Amino acid sequence: MMQNIKNRKSAMVNGIVTRLLIAMALLVILGGCMTACSGGRATLKLEPNSITSSMLTEGEHGLDVEKLNELASAIAENDNALAIREGLVAAMNGYDMTAEGFNDDALPEAQPEKAGEFGFNVISQESYKLKDSFKYEGMTAADVKLVVEALQNKISTESDMDFFTTIFYGVAQGFAWLIKYPGFGSFVLGLVYFSVVVELIMLPLGINQQKNSRKQALLRPKEMAIRKKYAGRTDQVTQQKITQEIQEMYQKEGFNPMSGCLPLLLSLIIILPLYNLVIDPMKYMMGASSDLSAALHYFATASKAAGGLGLDLKSTNGTIELLSLIKDGNLMEAVVQGMPNFAFFSNGKACADALQPLLNKIPEFSIFGLNFGLTPGLDNPWLIAVPVMTFASYFASTKLSRKLSYQPVAQDQATGCSNKMMDFMMPAMSVWFTFMVPAAVGLYWVFKSLIGMVKSLIIAKLMPLPQFSDADFKAAEREMAEKEKNRPVKKNPGGNPNVRSLHHIDDDEDDLPPVPQRPVTYVEEDEQEDANGAYLGDATLKEDHRPTPKKKDKKN
Repeated sequence: MMQNIKNRKSAMVNGIVTRLLIAMALLVILGGCMTACSGGRATLKLEPNSITSSMLTEGEHGLDVEKLNELASAIAENDNALAIREGLVAAMNGYDMTAEGFNDDALPEAQPEKAGEFGFNVISQESYKLKDSFKYEGMTAADVKLVVEALQNKISTESDMDFFTTIFYGVAQGFAWLIKYPGFGSFVLGLVYFSVVVELIMLPLGINQQKNSRKQALLRPKEMAIRKKYAGRTDQVTQQKITQEIQEMYQKEGFNPMSGCLPLLLSLIIILPLYNLVIDPMKYMMGASSDLSAALHYFATASKAAGGLGLDLKSTNGTIELLSLIKDGNLMEAVVQGMPNFAFFSNGKACADALQPLLNKIPEFSIFGLNFGLTPGLDNPWLIAVPVMTFASYFASTKLSRKLSYQPVAQDQATGCSNKMMDFMMPAMSVWFTFMVPAAVGLYWVFKSLIGMVKSLIIAKLMPLPQFSDADFKAAEREMAEKEKNRPVKKNPGGNPNVRSLHHIDDDEDDLPPVPQRPVTYVEEDEQEDANGAYLGDATLKEDHRPTPKKKDKKN
């Protein structure tokens, strides 16, 4: 008895742990897919151009050609290459970003004549750990200018769409149409319409999912009949036998339990690419090249001392936040005018010309005075309502989905416990993701969840799950009992028809004749070579042997 209780507790704990591990693995995979498909920004790699002696102006340089090329290569190979370049550009403009108390929002008077000194302060910073930086002491403003020019990127303004990006771009144009016309230029209203369209696209998958759920629900009486046959048996072998018989019953009835996973997989294949369209409008809605999108990001986030806009972006994914800050701050003109002179790029004028028509397509991310292109946080307290709504909508969606779809019979506490934990874990993980992306993305999840619930209610109303009475369950029990009665009995290949399974799973206990009780004798190990002996552990069970009676005892 105590052993059975321990086994059940152990099984319950193992069941909870297993389900939690599976749930966490699925969440990690989903989070990885969302991060991989999140429209991450392209990065610009520094590949220094060679500095020649013809570029030097006599009397204006403190470093020779060899040291200048050596310095440019050392910066490009450094882990903080972009930060060092930004500091050198600021030094060229006359600002020392290494000075104590330097404030980019309140720039001091520019001192371009001290560019060499400021530049050396940058490459000498301990945090950059630039190798042998002391060798470049004495660099001048002209040296700083040559190194900055050697580290400039040439931005490709041509479209770099591949096959799939082209398809997504076509779909994104439909999203842009929803924003411009039904949404009146509002990105948030466009998301509502886009969520409706996505759920309509996934409607056939939802119908198929409900059909599978109905088909499994119709087999519930037979499943309960199988479980009732083994009621009270909690050992592992019996539980495996129950599972095996249920799977055999499913197979005979033409139902595949894994068929419900296909619609879920297909829905993920559809949702994740569409998520890309929402989070990276710069690439998919406006058609900007990866290089041009990266160029706008570097210009917008570069310090004002280096000639950028000095914007502080919280989100590392997509371009929603970047575009919303440019739109909200009316910075389109500042981008077009400032980009040509931005020292990060060798073709800044071409970048500005390519960006100008795209910036005119930026939608409105604000509604009711709130910019939903920003990331929820303490600096945007009102936007924290978005993660709260995300949790509520996902929690309600999980509960409703469990109620409207068929749920397998739970025979242990582990299943019920893990289901309750999943009801909270999935929404909680969604909230965690919501704090990593702009609020508009969280709103998209909320809209999609709410519309999905409405869709599920309609499908469940049109295709309800079957309801069963006690008579249905008793009929299923009679049917299963009849099949058991007509099932051929397996013969024991050992020759003894009365040998039974230790777990009594395959035995019809009422039909088997009683096993005759015969006296047995045990022999010592040295007698185990007897041909009539049958081994049983360390002792031998000898067959009964009755000696041949003598003639005078025949009467008796």
